[in-house]
Amino acid sequence: MPDLAIHELLKGVGGLLGLVMYAPLALDILRRGGRGHSFAMWALWALLDTTATVSLMLQRGNYLLTLGFSIGSILLSLLLLRYGRFTWGRREWMVLLMVLLCLLVWADAGPCGATIATTLAILFAGVPGLVELWRHPDSAAGRVWAGFVVANLLALLGGENWSVAERFPPAAFTMQALAMVLVGHRHRLKLLLANTSGMGVR
Repeated sequence: MPDLAIHELLKGVGGLLGLVMYAPLALDILRRGGRGHSFAMWALWALLDTTATVSLMLQRGNYLLTLGFSIGSILLSLLLLRYGRFTWGRREWMVLLMVLLCLLVWADAGPCGATIATTLAILFAGVPGLVELWRHPDSAAGRVWAGFVVANLLALLGGENWSVAERFPPAAFTMQALAMVLVGHRHRLKLLLANTSGMGVR
């Protein structure tokens, strides 16, 4: 198989898996009637993902991963709209501000600048979720993030070069997802390390 076809295959599979990993989130919304989720937050995530996707498309870059994220965020937003789960707080204001800043960067620096800005904004917007997962480790959430690690890695490997348009977003998102996996399984990792240390003592 030609190298270009392999790259395109990896991009496509990564983007598809990125979309599929929204299924557990959708099932959680359906099971709990949307409790713990906000339409406004997912709609804002959709705006960030869509901004990243369009900026990558304009550069003919590696956009299928963020396209999967964008579609997933939009679907979750519509699902939460059905349940009337609309809340607005400091986190929503923060993400809205980042969306507007990304659009300003786009207007000033073009699509490449917008790709960098939206990628960093997505990372920054995910920090509260990382902190929450640190405070309340959740193996189920960790498993979902493990799926995102695989999706991001596939998209990263599918990049044709180390340009911003090809590999910056998936590389950054891989590190973010990996951090979420480690934090989500923090207690299990501590037990594993303790057991390993104990075996060494014996």
